[in-house]
Amino acid sequence: MGPDELLSGRLSILPSKNWVIQVSAGRLTRPERQEPGDIVRTTASIEYSRPMPDKNVWSTSLIWGRNHDIFKQRNLNSYLAESVYPFRHKNFMVGRIELVDKDELFADEPALEDRLASTAGSTFRIQAYTAGYTRDIGTFSGIETGIGANATGYAIPTAIKPYYGEHPWAMTVFLRLRLKRAS
Repeated sequence: MGPDELLSGRLSILPSKNWVIQVSAGRLTRPERQEPGDIVRTTASIEYSRPMPDKNVWSTSLIWGRNHDIFKQRNLNSYLAESVYPFRHKNFMVGRIELVDKDELFADEPALEDRLASTAGSTFRIQAYTAGYTRDIGTFSGIETGIGANATGYAIPTAIKPYYGEHPWAMTVFLRLRLKRAS
């Protein structure tokens, strides 16, 4: 294989009608224009889906991913657990926990202030905890619509709290549009 050729693959296993397991890996050539080098991305996930009496599905996923930076010889991992629980036909609760390694929060640039210099190039594990709710509001021309909100609280390392705050959090309000499921 030449240096410009890509190689990737995915294996999915469906051991039963409720379970899906997948692993994948691929090499990304220069995914960040400003950064040298390639990334090898590896993922694995397991999902359990349980049909509910109202024709909705309760789904729970565990997901792992790793970016291996070939130039820096550094691994960045991410972990996610998420569950979407439907109730009373048109209502959905979501819970999500994420752990993500980040190394680009403070770029290694000469313009950084002295107090940032010690964090440049460091890797930080960021934790995010999300709870949310979505309500279906109707189907129009084959498009299911819903409105919802998610609230996320973050746990961050002490070294970056001066820049992100002691207790960072976010709130998202959204309109959901999706194709109607086949009957």
